[in-house]
Amino acid sequence: MIISKAQVQNLLQVYGKNKKINRVDSTPGTQSIKKDALAISDESRIKQKAMQAIRQSDDIRLDKVRDLQERISAGTYTVNEDEVAEKMIERAIVDRLI
Repeated sequence: MIISKAQVQNLLQVYGKNKKINRVDSTPGTQSIKKDALAISDESRIKQKAMQAIRQSDDIRLDKVRDLQERISAGTYTVNEDEVAEKMIERAIVDRLI
């Protein structure tokens, strides 16, 4: 891609205009710039708390996690399709009963 000098000048002009527009108070000596704000939804806050609880939990067996990570990275991790199918069927039956 080739960017011409005219294109760069146009971008600089647009940037300069946006910079001027973002000024809130144009009184000399008291100029301030609008600031961005971040709003986190309630759902995201709940997810953050859940993830924090998981990280602090002792229930995670890090030895198993590391073993799986190593096997996946090495390409030696295999999945038994029959076991996966059985677990899916078991879970579907339990979900229907509950």
